[in-house]
Amino acid sequence: MASRLRTASIILLSALSAVAAHAQTAWILTGDYSQFGRLRAYSQTAPFTVSGDLATTPGDAVGRLHDGRLYVVGRGGASLLQVYDPQAGMALVREFSLGAGRNPQDIAFDTQGRAFVSCYDQAVLLRVDVNAGTVAQTYSTAAFADADGLPETAWMLARGDRLFIACQRLDRANWYTPTGPGALLVFDMATGQWIDANPALPGTQPITLAGGNPYTRIEALGVGGRERLRVGCVGGYGALDGGIDEIDPEALASLGFVVTEAQLGGDLSAFVSAGPQNVWAIVADVTTYDTNLVRWQGGPSHTTPRAGSGFVFADLAWDGGCRVFLADRTPGADGLRAFDACTGAPLNATPVATGLPPFSFVMAADPVAAPAPPAPVAATLRVGAPFPNPCNPAARFDVEGPAGQAVDVTVVDLAGRALAGRRLELGAGGSGVFTFDGRDARGRALPAGVYRVVVRGATGTAARSVTLLK
Repeated sequence: MASRLRTASIILLSALSAVAAHAQTAWILTGDYSQFGRLRAYSQTAPFTVSGDLATTPGDAVGRLHDGRLYVVGRGGASLLQVYDPQAGMALVREFSLGAGRNPQDIAFDTQGRAFVSCYDQAVLLRVDVNAGTVAQTYSTAAFADADGLPETAWMLARGDRLFIACQRLDRANWYTPTGPGALLVFDMATGQWIDANPALPGTQPITLAGGNPYTRIEALGVGGRERLRVGCVGGYGALDGGIDEIDPEALASLGFVVTEAQLGGDLSAFVSAGPQNVWAIVADVTTYDTNLVRWQGGPSHTTPRAGSGFVFADLAWDGGCRVFLADRTPGADGLRAFDACTGAPLNATPVATGLPPFSFVMAADPVAAPAPPAPVAATLRVGAPFPNPCNPAARFDVEGPAGQAVDVTVVDLAGRALAGRRLELGAGGSGVFTFDGRDARGRALPAGVYRVVVRGATGTAARSVTLLK
C-alpha cells in the first residue's frame, strides 16, 4: 500500500513539475516542405533555448494548445488531427483523419471543450470528437461562398461560445484572386447555429471586412476599455490594397483598417499587436518579394527591425509582455529570432537553430494586448483552478458568484457528454465548493483523461478542466 501511494505521489509530482516547466515554454513547428515536419519547444526567456525534436508532424501544419493538450492540424493532403500530451514527454495521444479532400485549417474549442475545425477545400465546418477520433458533425458554410461554391475558411478564434472564422472568398480559376471583401463568419458553438451579423439583409450575413482575403490569425485585444478583434487582409497580391481590420465582436461589425498595407510597406502575411498602436508585422515587398519584419506605432509609416533577403520570414508570435519572436527561414541562417516588443531592439545576435527551418508558432496561450474591463461581479461566476490537478481521483473546485445563488455543476468529457452533476448553493459570502470524485452519476469510476467542470447560473457560465490519473 505504501509503495502504491509513493508511486501515485511520484506520478502527480512529475505531472505538476511538467506543468511548471512549460509555464515559460511555447512550441515551434518546423519543416522543409517535404512530407513531414517536426515539433520543438522553445523558452520564451533568454537565452531562448530550443529543445530537440519532440514529435513528427505533417509537413504543412498548425497547432493550438488547449487544456494541457497540443493539437496539430495537418493541412493540405494530410487532412488529419494529432493530439499530443506535453506533460507526458509529448506522447502522441491520438491521430485520426479529418476526411480526404477537406484541407483542414485550424482548430478551436467551445466552453465545454468540444472541438471545431475549419476547412479550405470543402464548404464545411467540422465538429470533432477528439476522444473517439471521429468527425461528429458537419455544418455547411456554402451559404457564405462566392460563385465557385467555396468560401475558403481558414483561421478561427473562439470567444466564449462564439466562433469567428476567417472567410477569404477567392476565385480559384483566376489565381485565387479575391472576389470581393473578405468576411468573418460567426457561429454559435453551443447551439450549432450561424449568427446573423446584419438582420436587415436577407439570409444569414457574416461580418463584412474592409479588405479582401483575410489571411492572418485572428487576435483579440482591448482598445479603449472594449474588446476588439483584429485580422490581417492581404487583398490582391502586389496591390497594397489590404491592411489590419478591426472588428467590434459585440456589434458584429468591421470598424475599418487600423493600419494599411501601404503604411506597413508590403503585402501582409502575419502580425501581432503588442498594444493597440504597437503592431509588428511580416510584409512582402511587392517589387522584390523580400519579406521584412516591420513595426507600426501609429502615424503614416513604419520602422523595419529586420529586413529579409528573399521570402524568408514565416511567422510571428508575441509572449504577452515585451518579447516578439520571428520564424526566420533564411538559407544558412534559419532559426528563432527574438525582439524587444517595447523598444524594437533585437534580443539575440544570431538565430537559435530549430533543426529544420521554423514556420509556425504554437503559444501556450493566446495573449491579449490589453484586457477588456471585467464584467460586474454581480453578473459573474468564477471557478478556481482545481486542486490537485492532475488528481487521483478527487479534486476540489472553489466556485464564486453572487451570494445565495444556486448554480448547476456538470462534469462533461471533451465530446461534451454530461457525465455527472449536482446543484450547488453559494453561501452568504458568495462561495461554494464542488468536489470532483472521478465518478459518473451512477457512481462508476471514470477512465483516465481530461474532464470539464461547467458551472451555470442565472448570471453566467464558467468552466475549468481537470486531468484524472489512474
